[in-house]
Amino acid sequence: MERPYRPQPPQGEPHIIAHRGISAKAPENTLAAFSMAASTEGIDMIELDVRLSLDEEVVVFHDRSLQRTTTGNGIVRRYTLQEIKQFDAGSWFHPSFSHERVPTLVEVLNLVRGRLLVNIEIKSDLFHREPKGLLETKVLQVVEECGMLDQVLISSFDHQLIARLKHICPHVQTGTLYNLYRDFTKTPSDIALRADAAAFICAKHEITRSMVNDAQRHRIAVYVYTLDSIRDAEKIRALGVDGIMSNRADDIVPVRRSASSAESLEHQR
Repeated sequence: MERPYRPQPPQGEPHIIAHRGISAKAPENTLAAFSMAASTEGIDMIELDVRLSLDEEVVVFHDRSLQRTTTGNGIVRRYTLQEIKQFDAGSWFHPSFSHERVPTLVEVLNLVRGRLLVNIEIKSDLFHREPKGLLETKVLQVVEECGMLDQVLISSFDHQLIARLKHICPHVQTGTLYNLYRDFTKTPSDIALRADAAAFICAKHEITRSMVNDAQRHRIAVYVYTLDSIRDAEKIRALGVDGIMSNRADDIVPVRRSASSAESLEHQR
């Protein structure tokens, strides 16, 4: 098994990651939210979620069903891409975003290529299990066609899926998402190394200093979600994590800048 490596954040500071784009100020997982992130200095990465449509196109969408964030109704997997594109994916957030539609992974990668790294979370549906290898192969195909294999991290709560993905493409960087109820007795290294993953991802209320220490000993990156206040971001940054995910990533950028400035002043004394 190829041992994962620990990606180096910029200048020893954590990556600032826009969770579903800048989703506090634009509808989540839309081109508007991702464009906002791409145009904000200091944001390094976007996080997004992917599923398959009925015709097996990779769409960027979080929920199993359409109704929370679109004018559609029912299960995403039961609609073709053409049908999904008919639904308004922005009005729920604000009428000014009524033109937004559910994007494909291809559309998002083409938008941010060369500008941002991308954390692609593959949503594994407990109620509709895809044939083994289908979803991860489709996602990998899109990433390779867009020429972004070296610019993405593919993650999932389904650790077996991540292990299969790494077996299919040893060069892709992968991450395992922590499920407190399933994984609470395991360390980050237990979880990540078993799937041959480079990163461990968990919620802000789940992370501990001992977990970060374990990950660092095994050269595993640690990303934490979802930190929407400066206070929370500063607290988690102090643990030495590699990535901070936020719905307000543009507001969190100063955490890294202020920390770097403070350390620079300290070195000058």
